[in-house]
Amino acid sequence: MDVRKIDVNMAEATSSKQQKIEWINLQRLELRGMAFFEVGKKDFDRLKQGVSVSQGVDQLKKCPSGINITFKTDSPFIKIKAKLRSGAYMSHMTAVGTIGFDLYYHDVDGWVFIYTTKINAASYELDLLKDVSREEREYRIYFPLYAGLDEAILGIEEGSKIEFLKEKQEKIVVYGTSISQGGCATRPGMAYSTIMDRHLPYEVINLGFSGSCKLEESIADMIQEIHPKYLVLEVEANSPSPEVLAEKLPKFIDIIPQDVRIILMSHFPEGMSRLKPEIKETFKRFYDIEKNQKRVLFIDGEELLKEYGFEETVDGVHLTDLGFYAVAKKLIRVIEGWDQL
Repeated sequence: MDVRKIDVNMAEATSSKQQKIEWINLQRLELRGMAFFEVGKKDFDRLKQGVSVSQGVDQLKKCPSGINITFKTDSPFIKIKAKLRSGAYMSHMTAVGTIGFDLYYHDVDGWVFIYTTKINAASYELDLLKDVSREEREYRIYFPLYAGLDEAILGIEEGSKIEFLKEKQEKIVVYGTSISQGGCATRPGMAYSTIMDRHLPYEVINLGFSGSCKLEESIADMIQEIHPKYLVLEVEANSPSPEVLAEKLPKFIDIIPQDVRIILMSHFPEGMSRLKPEIKETFKRFYDIEKNQKRVLFIDGEELLKEYGFEETVDGVHLTDLGFYAVAKKLIRVIEGWDQL
């Protein structure tokens, strides 16, 4: 059975034929969520050029998680043409989240989700929007979470007006594990960092590195260079032991400028801890280290998601959109409250 033949809404996205298309290469632009833009930059790396951190980070920095572009146009259609280093490849994460682009539109109610690139292919050209009236609107496109991106080209109707927007905003940096990178959000706009990006007056920089958040001092040095107003740390899950975290976390924090407000989240609930007491005990040891850390506002990750009864993950560890939304809303409340002090 192929449900796509029964329900057309299950079919892959397509590219309609347009007579006059203006193609704009996004590699040449200074994008939101990209901390280290350089003139002539030809890739979408999330870290500084020429800096090697670790084998894992050096590969994952090529995934443009959190990177986005905001623009105004009166074009009646919007297309995206992309070349990625792979198609979707994980059994527990959607193709849309892994390799897709999300389109949002801004109106009086804020950012409204419109469409996504519903396909699993390493290269594609697709419609994100078509057949709308010709009037100027503000849009935002979020980039893929979990695949290296070699090319992203925006298509609008030839002769349409377009203005790329990159207002000067203070920054929030999110540094953490696969959960911070966006695993396993359904689509790019549902990672907790991108939800925050739409609901706060800040530019959010995603420095989540799946399985590779090891609190390297070189990462702290780059965060120091970005000098965000807020730094969100979600680092526990990639620490090999509480002892290693106790040694490395204070050194990492000491590198961060004193005026940066640091939020530290402990690990989120895992149902397996109910069956294996040793897991629960290890979590408790991590918790004690993080709760007593100096200079941070501590958030108990287990308490944060406790009300969902272990239903907020796809595999017992990685969050679904339910978990991401709850984490984002908590961080938004904390930051809005801190801003008012």
